[in-house]
Amino acid sequence: MPSHLRLQVAGITCILTVAFLGNIAGSTFAQKPDPPRAQSHSVEAADQEQFIAYWTLEAGWGSELQLRNNMVGADLTVTPALRSADGAEAALAPVTIQPQEIEIVDLEAAVLASAPQYLGTYGSVVLRYHSTGNRNLFAMLMIHDRGHSIAFHIDATGEDQDLAPASREGIWWLPNDASTDHLVVTNQSARELQADLSLYDSTGREAKQKLALPRRSTTRLSLRQLVRANGLSGTFGGIRIFAPSHGGSIDSMHLLFDETTSFSAFLKMFNHSPKTTLDERDFAHTKTWTLRAPMLALSQPDPALAFPEGTTLQPQLFVHNTMGKPVDVNLRFAWRGAGSTGKVPGPSFRLGAFETQRVDVAALQASNTLPKDANWTSVILTTNGLPEEVVALAASYDKTLRYGAQTPFSDQLAFEWVGSLWEYDVQHNSLITAGNGGTKQIQAGFTIYYNGGTQKYQLEQSLQPEEQMWIDVGKLIRERVPDKNGKLLPQDLASGSYALRDLSNKFIGSLYEGKIVYDKTFGHVTYGCANCCGYSVSLALWYDPRGIPFQSTSGNGANAYDSCSGLWDDVSYDAYGNWTTSNSSIATVDYY
Repeated sequence: MPSHLRLQVAGITCILTVAFLGNIAGSTFAQKPDPPRAQSHSVEAADQEQFIAYWTLEAGWGSELQLRNNMVGADLTVTPALRSADGAEAALAPVTIQPQEIEIVDLEAAVLASAPQYLGTYGSVVLRYHSTGNRNLFAMLMIHDRGHSIAFHIDATGEDQDLAPASREGIWWLPNDASTDHLVVTNQSARELQADLSLYDSTGREAKQKLALPRRSTTRLSLRQLVRANGLSGTFGGIRIFAPSHGGSIDSMHLLFDETTSFSAFLKMFNHSPKTTLDERDFAHTKTWTLRAPMLALSQPDPALAFPEGTTLQPQLFVHNTMGKPVDVNLRFAWRGAGSTGKVPGPSFRLGAFETQRVDVAALQASNTLPKDANWTSVILTTNGLPEEVVALAASYDKTLRYGAQTPFSDQLAFEWVGSLWEYDVQHNSLITAGNGGTKQIQAGFTIYYNGGTQKYQLEQSLQPEEQMWIDVGKLIRERVPDKNGKLLPQDLASGSYALRDLSNKFIGSLYEGKIVYDKTFGHVTYGCANCCGYSVSLALWYDPRGIPFQSTSGNGANAYDSCSGLWDDVSYDAYGNWTTSNSSIATVDYY
């Protein structure tokens, strides 16, 4: 006699078949023993693609792919293909990656082996693989100007197939007259697209032009030339690339470098869809859209950065209103020094239509708003607008632009982050942070994977709201710091991958993250990002069908599929909601 349990949990409806076993006439029924909770559920593998908007093998430049297999129990084979600036494509050799491991592909060596016609050129990358989820792969590309402290970290993304209009929003910055800049615009799709490029000076005055973007092409422009040609004034302002259709197929970035001073900066751009609501991006449930920059280096650099003694940085923020109406902005800071931490409010201000404002964080230290001896701060930015109606960037360089560091703004919170390559040796070190962006205390977990992903080192820390876990990987190795199980990292360990986990809140989570890697060979510091994980399919019940003895009870729960690891997690504790049955005269269900 079958019936059903209908479960309405976080907007997901699940149907459970209930089988009543035995003689309906009234025999006594023995309860079936429950199977293990780690019941497997089927998720079909499918063809996946990710895109990296820019690579270059022009004279003096090198590019390397870093590919991380996020899955726990299976190898992952990825086939990279290079696209030239005009969209022509050539496949490179497939790469097989072990679980939790990172494989590095030197594009120059790969091109010499498979596509020598791409030497001396630039374009974009497409990564193809067959797996159960797009996030089984975390991919990024590092671009190096050989012989200079110039490097750029570029993350892979998926193509949004939505046909709706959307824009890419960002901030341009020209701190000196000698730096070269590239405004890179990539069309990931198989169709030609049209877009409008708008540049704004700091007051919001606009200069606009049309862009034709051939299929799969990479367009590279000089923003400095565009600013001069359109008579815009100042050294910073806003950028918008608006596509009236297929807006999710466009990626873009603004790169700055100066080989004379060895200065480089990566100016991140953001997707903006007018359809996005606050509820979709209010991960902490504060009813306010919030951006965070987790690792802004302050005036007196942390010794861990290995800058020359006496180096003084000039930390600053640029905040841009992407809308044609005023918006209010509030800043606050969670700082840390050698032996102390604290929180302080920052300035509040109103931005006019398309206006960009610079915030001098060094001056806030000079006036004791932030302590003069603090080395770092996370920056928390809130507005009265919707997601991406305000964008921001953080930069901290000395007056010569030779030494410095960046940290990107993001609104993302998650229960799990999987990180890319960390490095530690005589010339390198890596600093990693995990912060609590929620409103309640959480327990955060940090794991280093090494020895081909087969070994792990684990730390845990309780974090109050806006408190951060701070990891100096070199210090853990050098000073033989034991993990929570007493394990030590090998003293000759030079690289690996890592993961962060909110151990208190699985369903969405409250963690944000940041990472920087420094290279003493040339003195540069490059930020890196981790991959945000989540649950990718509807909830599945532990047991389906459910065997319930007549006039008796039997427990059940909910599993969810981790889009990165490829494992099913027990999320019963977080699966609150009104659990009901279709016919309560046959069966009932309660919270327990």
